[in-house]
Amino acid sequence: MSVAEMRMLRWMCGKTRQDRIRNECIREWVGVALIEDKLRENRLRWFGHIQRRPTEAVVKRCDAVTVEGSVRGRDRPRLTLGNVGIDRDRVQRMEARLKEDILREAERYGGAIMVIHETDDRQIFDAWEHVSSDVIQTPLEVFRCLESKGFPVKYARVPITDGKAPKSSDFDTLAMNIASAPKDTAFVFNCQMGRGRTTTGTVIACLLKLRIDYGRPIRILLDDTAHEEVDGGTSSGEETGGHSASFTSVSTKGRHRKEPSHAFGINDILLLWKITRLFDNGVECREALDVIIDRCSALQNIRQAVLQYRKRFNQQHVEPRERRLALNRGAEYLERYFRLIAFAAYLGSEAFDGFCGQGESRMTFKNWLYQRPEVQAMKWSIRLRPGRFFTVPEELRAPHESQHGDAVMEAIVKTRNGSVLGKGSILKMYFFPGQRTSSNIQIHGAPHVYKVDGYPVYSMATPTISGAKEMLAYLGAQPTAEGSVTKKVILTDLREEAVVYINGIPFVLRELNKPVDTLKHVGITGPVVEHMEARLKEDIISEVKQSGGRMLLHREEFSPASNQASVIGYWENIFVDDLKTPAEVYAALKDEGYNIEYRRIPLTRERDALASDVDAIQYCRDDSAGSYLFVSHTGFGGVAYAMAIICVRLDADAKLASQTPHSPVLLHQASDIEAQEMGDYRDILSLTRVLVCGPKSKADVDVIIERCAGAGHLRDDIFCYSKELENFVDGDDEYQAYLMDMGTKALRRYFFLITFRSYLYCTSATEMQFSSWMDARPELGHLCNNLRIVK
Repeated sequence: MSVAEMRMLRWMCGKTRQDRIRNECIREWVGVALIEDKLRENRLRWFGHIQRRPTEAVVKRCDAVTVEGSVRGRDRPRLTLGNVGIDRDRVQRMEARLKEDILREAERYGGAIMVIHETDDRQIFDAWEHVSSDVIQTPLEVFRCLESKGFPVKYARVPITDGKAPKSSDFDTLAMNIASAPKDTAFVFNCQMGRGRTTTGTVIACLLKLRIDYGRPIRILLDDTAHEEVDGGTSSGEETGGHSASFTSVSTKGRHRKEPSHAFGINDILLLWKITRLFDNGVECREALDVIIDRCSALQNIRQAVLQYRKRFNQQHVEPRERRLALNRGAEYLERYFRLIAFAAYLGSEAFDGFCGQGESRMTFKNWLYQRPEVQAMKWSIRLRPGRFFTVPEELRAPHESQHGDAVMEAIVKTRNGSVLGKGSILKMYFFPGQRTSSNIQIHGAPHVYKVDGYPVYSMATPTISGAKEMLAYLGAQPTAEGSVTKKVILTDLREEAVVYINGIPFVLRELNKPVDTLKHVGITGPVVEHMEARLKEDIISEVKQSGGRMLLHREEFSPASNQASVIGYWENIFVDDLKTPAEVYAALKDEGYNIEYRRIPLTRERDALASDVDAIQYCRDDSAGSYLFVSHTGFGGVAYAMAIICVRLDADAKLASQTPHSPVLLHQASDIEAQEMGDYRDILSLTRVLVCGPKSKADVDVIIERCAGAGHLRDDIFCYSKELENFVDGDDEYQAYLMDMGTKALRRYFFLITFRSYLYCTSATEMQFSSWMDARPELGHLCNNLRIVK
C-alpha cells in the first residue's frame, strides 16, 4: 500500500524515485499523512467509532486481534519467518527489540534504513527509507496510540502459526476475550493476508456469539442457497451474512445438497463422519458450523480448501514435491475443520455454561479435550498418516453403479438423521463370510473361541446372546439350583465400535459406501462408547416407530457364482424389548443368575499402547474369578495383547508358576531373521539392559506370547511388518506409513509387556500402579516414544 501511495504522490509532483527525494518531503509538499494510519482510523470509524464523540457517549468498543508485521530472510524475501508456538508476551518483546534494532541501524546510516518492496508484478527491490523514532511503532504501540486519541479499542494479540490449526489454548484465549466483551462489541480479526487465520478467527467468533447470545443447543437458520460440497469446486466468494445478529435459534431441518454420486465430497472423509457422531450434539453443531463457514467464506472456505488440496494431491501429473505440499496443506486445513467441529460440540455442551452466565459448569476447551482421548487420537491420525484421508476411494475412481440393490432402501439410508445412526449409516450384521472359526472349542453362536494353555484365560469373537449363554455355561457360570457353586467369569469387552443386539444378533454401525470398513474410534474410553451405543439404540427405536415396527438392516453374503461377498439390505420386524446394547445384554444375563462381571475396556491393534491400559486390564484380576473371558470383533488380533497382560499378572502372582516352563536357552548364534522372529530388535535389547530382570522378563513374556498365539501372535506381527518395510519399493507413501505405524504400535505392545513383567518383579500391583511406576522412570518413557522397527 505504501509503495502505491508514494508512486501516486511522486507522479502528482512530477517526480520519480530517481530524483532521490525523501518520502517525508513529498508528503509535506502534497500535504498528506501516512495512508496506513488514515486507513486504520477510517476503518475504525466505519465500525461506528466517531472520534469527536464525548468520552461519556455510548459507543461500541472494538476488539482487534492482530498478527501483523514480519521480518523476512534476505535470500527468500517472500517467505514469512514464523515463530511456531510463540506466545503473545514473547512475540511482543521480540517486536520491541526489532524496533530497537531498526532505530540503531537508522542512527548508523544517517536516519535511513534499508527496506524491501515488492511491485504489483512480484518484483523485489530494495530502497532506503528515512525514518525517525516517532514513525516506528510496534502493533501494540499503534493501538495504544489509537486509544490515546479516544478510539474505544481493545487490542489483543493471539499468535497463530501460518497454515496451522489454532491450538486449544488459542480457542480458549479467543473465547475469554469474546465472552468478557459487551454484547454490542464489534470484533476485528487481522493476520498477514487477512485470509486463512483471519477467516478461522471469524468463524470462532461467530460460533461464540451464537452460543453466548442464544444459548444451547447451537442451531442456526439455514440459507435457502445450497452449496455443493463435492470435489472440484472453488472457494465461495459470496458473503451470505455479516453480523451475528442475523443468527436465530430456529431449529434446522438440515441442508439438502445435490451431490453427484461419483464425486468425492467432504462427507466422504471418514474421520469427519466419526467425530460428528461421537458427540451427543455433533450433527446439529456441525450443521451450524458449516453455515457459519459459508457466511465467512468471502476470502476462503475452510471446507472447500480441504477438497481443493485433496484434488491437487490426487493429480498424477503433479510433481512429487508439489503433491507432498498439497497433502501437508490439506492436512492442516482438515485438522482446522476437525478442531472447529470439536469446538462447536464443546460450545454446545454444558462445559461452556459458566463462561457466558448460563450455568455453573466452567471448563476450558483445552481441559475438555484432554478428557476425550479419542478426539486426540483422531487428531494425531491426521498428523501421522494424512494420506489415508486424501486418497480417492476405489469405488469413486470407476463409474458409479449402485451396489446396494433396492433404490428405496438406499434412499432410506440417505435420509437417516439420528445422532449416531445418521445420513449414510447402516446397521450391518457382525458375522461375515470367511470369518475365523474355532478348531478346538465349538460354541454355537460364537465363531471363534480360544483358551490359553495353562491359564484360565479365553478369547471369544462377538457372540449372539444365545452364544454368550452357551459360552458362560461352558465356563461354569450358568445359573444352577440353590446351594450349588458357580464359577465367576470376568468378561471384558475390548471393542471400540458401537454395537447393538437386535433379536439376539449383534449388529455394528457402518457407512453405506464402505460397509466392510470398521468404524473404530481409536482411543475411545469405555463409558463413551457405551454412551454412543445407548444413543444408537435411541436412534433405532425412533426409526422403528416411524416405519411401523420394522427396520432396514444389512448383512454380508458370499456369492459362489461371482466368488465375491456383497452387502445386501433386508427388512426385519423389531420389538423395542428385542433391542439391547452389550451392557444391557450382560446386565440381563447377570440378573438371570449368570456369575459374571462385565467391563468395557476398548483395546485394539490400531490403538497406541498405554500404561493406563495395562493397569485397566491387570486390575481385572480377581481372587474369586474362575476364568477370564475377553470379547473382541473376531476373537483374534488385538485381543491377544489383553490376554497376555492378564497371563503375565497371573504368572507373577505365582498361582500358575509351576505350570510355566522356562524359555529355552539358545546356544548358537542366531541369524538376523531368527533374531527378529525372537523379538531381538535393537530397542527391545536396549530395554532389557535397562530393566531389572530384563532378559528374564523378556523370556517370560515370550513364553506367554507363544501360548496366546491362537488369538494372535504379537512377535509374528512385528516381524511381518518389519519384513514388508524392508521389501517395500518406492511408490505408495500411504501404505509405507501404514506399515510403519502398525509395526511401531505392535513393537510398543511388546515393549509394554516386557516392562510390565519387570514391574511385577520389582513391586506389587497392590502397592503401586504400573502407570505410576513408569512415570517414575523417564528413561523408559524416552525409549517407548522413540521405538523403531530395525534389526
